[in-house]
Amino acid sequence: MSGRAGFMKALAVIGLVLGVIGSITAWFLSFEGYLPGDAMVRTWATAKDRPSDGKSNDSWVVGDVAVRSRFDAVTGFGIADGQDGKKLWEFVPPGRAQICGSAPRAGEGVLLVAYGLESKATSGGSGKPAPPGKGKGCSTVVAFDSKDGRELWSVPRTVSDGRFPGGGVLEAGGGLALIQHERTEQEMRKPGGNRSLRALDLRTGKARWTAAVPGTCGVRETSVGEEQVHAVLACGEGVNDPGSYGGGDLELMAAAFDRRTGALKWNVPIDARRPVSTDAKVSIESADPLVLRVVRSSNENAGEATGTFVPFDQDGRTRQGVELSGDYGQIDAAEVVGERMYALAWTYSKGRHYRLIAFDLKTGEEVWNEELDEPAAGLAVRGDRITVLCEWSTQASAITELLVYDARDGEELDERHFREEAPSGYFSEHDGRIIVVGAAGDHAFSAFERW
Repeated sequence: MSGRAGFMKALAVIGLVLGVIGSITAWFLSFEGYLPGDAMVRTWATAKDRPSDGKSNDSWVVGDVAVRSRFDAVTGFGIADGQDGKKLWEFVPPGRAQICGSAPRAGEGVLLVAYGLESKATSGGSGKPAPPGKGKGCSTVVAFDSKDGRELWSVPRTVSDGRFPGGGVLEAGGGLALIQHERTEQEMRKPGGNRSLRALDLRTGKARWTAAVPGTCGVRETSVGEEQVHAVLACGEGVNDPGSYGGGDLELMAAAFDRRTGALKWNVPIDARRPVSTDAKVSIESADPLVLRVVRSSNENAGEATGTFVPFDQDGRTRQGVELSGDYGQIDAAEVVGERMYALAWTYSKGRHYRLIAFDLKTGEEVWNEELDEPAAGLAVRGDRITVLCEWSTQASAITELLVYDARDGEELDERHFREEAPSGYFSEHDGRIIVVGAAGDHAFSAFERW
């Protein structure tokens, strides 16, 4: 071999080695979020929360304000350009009262909050709840302007025993504030549920209507749609027990009320074949169309559940449902937009493997199904784009990757890596930024943008 040939071969080997090193370096920089066009960088974060002593938090975005509701305070943070998570206002309930309810889907820039003092006393040896004392229970509802925290109006809420209720008692949207009132001891002697539903004007607090709830039913959960107010009702004679929804011959039902008058439009079984008991967990996933998530049984340790997403048409007729568990795996999270539901589902084989699936709610059939490379932690749908946040592994506690898909056909449109790990899979999109919710004791909100 001539010297020139050997020299050229050596250059080729060096070039190959440098190419491999360059590729590895580029992959590493991209994966760590240090290459333009591949990265998500943190632009700001709010101050860290105080520990919440194990009590739950609610967080959401309303317009240009991110709101954190805790048992001891409700705080609004500015997320518009230049505000960078600045605390705008804070409401602390008076004395030793606690926040016991809020409306996470608050509309029109109005925030609803309920607070009070919890009473755990019972009367005598009967075991029946004692009548509530003054200020006891979730007894006061206040409406705030979410932009500046200014109080708009305040009304009392009827309580029966002074104990904090389970589930949500407030809802807002479409110009309405919905408040679930408990029945008084005198009302308990008559047939009917232990919660009624009343609507107020969202901006002024003026009474609009009291819903025509069927006589043996009580309100569990509500949501405001474009034409109807939807509710999950517990129905049956045993629903009169003020302390719980259990006992008696009870069944969970779906109902719709006229949004203008509160008149009952329909009230139907969630499942026509077998009753849905009050032990089941039923939540409203969407109001337009109405879609209920019905969990009949679950293994929380394994993250597994059996049940169905049940869609309804405007007249209360059920459509073909989507099972929580199927050939596609176990559905973790879902979001409904129009007549489609987008879901994250996983199967287990030496770890969890996730898919993003689109379902047609008219038929219950899959429209498309895309496998993900990383475990998914959360999704959000905005327009015709689906954003998914992913973790490095199912053992991780932080988010490392962002994926964007076309909602029409599931085509991947973008892939980004977080330079600084995001704290959770709960997030909202706002003016091109990702606003991520932090856990108690961490930053309440962090903002990330593409780089």
